[in-house]
Amino acid sequence: MTLRARALAAAFCCTLPAHAQEAPPVETTDLGGGLYMLATHVAGNVGVSAGPDGVWMIDTQMAHLAPGLDEAQKAVSDGAEVRLVLNTHLHGDHVLGNAYFAERGALIMAHPSVRGRLQSPSPNAVTGNTPDPLDGPFLPVVGVSEGAVITLNGHTARIHHAPDAHTDGDLWVHFEEADVIHTGDLLFSGLYPFIDLDNGGTVAGMIAGMQAIADAAGPDTRIIPGHGPLSARADVLASIAMLSAAQEAVAALAAQDLSLEAVQDANPLAEFDEDWSWGFISTRTMTAILYRDAVQ
Repeated sequence: MTLRARALAAAFCCTLPAHAQEAPPVETTDLGGGLYMLATHVAGNVGVSAGPDGVWMIDTQMAHLAPGLDEAQKAVSDGAEVRLVLNTHLHGDHVLGNAYFAERGALIMAHPSVRGRLQSPSPNAVTGNTPDPLDGPFLPVVGVSEGAVITLNGHTARIHHAPDAHTDGDLWVHFEEADVIHTGDLLFSGLYPFIDLDNGGTVAGMIAGMQAIADAAGPDTRIIPGHGPLSARADVLASIAMLSAAQEAVAALAAQDLSLEAVQDANPLAEFDEDWSWGFISTRTMTAILYRDAVQ
């Protein structure tokens, strides 16, 4: 497993006090037209639109990372404050920086389901934890869903909802003129995906969400994944192919009334292990997610 994958796994599995966490440097990728991808490789990738109408940001990572994100976006926006934040979904590595930006004047938006799930979190079978409830400036105050449009800085950003996918509140954003897509966690590029069954996610919905992104993308589309490097349509198609084959393999064994342990021991995902397994979602964990989805 790469160092980047280890760091990312730690971000998913652990929540340390802010003073105990060291913020890594922010890597800024200029996508042209005032659009940027900000990455720390320990939390969800951030999208930024900066220009004459101000700055808006897609996802906020975590509290201890927010000052570094703010410094990085100010470096490309002549020091402007963030006006709008869109959370792609509810997970902490995408929303725990909300309060930092809200307290500096940003309006926080998300799918309508996100606010309630942050206020009353569910136990998670994959992490083994129940997140702390959030309130106040951490919470989105505007609900947006399929078909919403943000027109700022010369870009038409069309928002799409992928129902019951990674979670039940996943949004992805298409900057249409620039041909840039931010997927949120609908794409773990080159990695097994985390499908959060405890927060409304399903394997079929995840595949459908990725397919919608692939259908909107062309050969030159730049794709900001939730996790992983800047990607292309081919990377989305590769993830669809892997997950579809993995779903079929596990479902076939589950249909034989085998136990989870028996299916895991049969290792139906062996062909994907070397290329797709990582610290948080190992092949064994991916098998467990697919099995639970098949039998529930």
